[in-house]
Amino acid sequence: MPTRYLIVGGGLAATSAIEGIRALDADGEIVLLAAERELPYNRPPLSKGYLAGRDQVESVRIHEPAWYRNNGVRVKLGNIAKSVHQKKQTVTLESGDRESFDRLLLATGSRPRHLAAPGADTPGVFHLRTLADCSQLRPLLKPGAKLVCVGGGFLGVEVAATARVLGADVTVLEAGPTVYRAFADVPLGAFFEGLLQSHGVVVKTGVRVTRVLAANGRVSAVQAENGDRYPADVVVVGIGAEPVSEWLANSGFPIDRGGVVVNVRLETANPQVWAAGDITRFPDPLTRQPRRLEHWDNAFWQGKQAGRNMAGANEPYTHQSLFFSDLFDVTVVAVGDTDRPDSVQIVGNSDVKAPEFTAFYVRANKFVGAVMVNLNTVNRTAEFDALQQHLEQGVVPGS
Repeated sequence: MPTRYLIVGGGLAATSAIEGIRALDADGEIVLLAAERELPYNRPPLSKGYLAGRDQVESVRIHEPAWYRNNGVRVKLGNIAKSVHQKKQTVTLESGDRESFDRLLLATGSRPRHLAAPGADTPGVFHLRTLADCSQLRPLLKPGAKLVCVGGGFLGVEVAATARVLGADVTVLEAGPTVYRAFADVPLGAFFEGLLQSHGVVVKTGVRVTRVLAANGRVSAVQAENGDRYPADVVVVGIGAEPVSEWLANSGFPIDRGGVVVNVRLETANPQVWAAGDITRFPDPLTRQPRRLEHWDNAFWQGKQAGRNMAGANEPYTHQSLFFSDLFDVTVVAVGDTDRPDSVQIVGNSDVKAPEFTAFYVRANKFVGAVMVNLNTVNRTAEFDALQQHLEQGVVPGS
């Protein structure tokens, strides 16, 4: 009998898993359960190309509809999973229906963390995550529109840059000491703040939003903890994300800080169940410490490896994930583990007018991560390969 593969999740990790399965098993039955009523699509363009109007919806989708038919995938859209019964090998949906499996992938991704402030549900306030969110936001970012981005992380900064190119007046409010605080210390954060400011974006750090104000039924301003008010026609909240794993709370899977715990082969405690992407807490290939990531690259490679292992490959996940972003004409690539470094060393030119530098991250006297800004395109592959080798050795290049 052909193996029945059930994939819960409608994002990049899910489609990559299909590719991984089909690389080794051409005959198994594959069922894809997606919570949204959209075929899987890439999310990075929602804050960049699609938001700017450069990309159309067809180019944002990961695969065209025929791809799923050609790969023998039964796609079930608008199906939200409620629980897993491990012994019966079934997934129960909110509709009450059940789907059986021989092998199961958990890939339900993450959702935006909502702003916990009065008025956060006012029309004109967006927690950007879906195509529908982006389609509603895009026409509002017109010349002269006042946009306030609450949060100076990846999403907030990318939306700010895109909106500024579209002609909006943009203010970024960050509660912490610097933008990009997930990987930037204060000196490196100062570079990104300077880059935004050089393009006319107002950046305010140390600002905690406590209220959203409305006029005539729409957002009119956001109010900070100190009473300052920032006028707004549109507000985009980007204060982080949380894994969609609460539906597994009573299903018997070990969950640590919202992440489904897996081993080096991305297997859960049940050898017939794997997890990939945003909801996965996995052993980092470099440090071997448990880690959870919410980046495109991680979802793509974990999904593919999980799919291969579901089809019998039994291989460890060894890919060293990276993150990439584009801000105006500047390309940013982060690789390795950039969380809580003991020190950050910047090598190169960090002037916002012509930046080209690498920031090296050191923890416990070991080279653990790097952020590269505008790497020379001619030598990019060679530089990146060399950087990966230095990360494996734990030694900062040139030291």
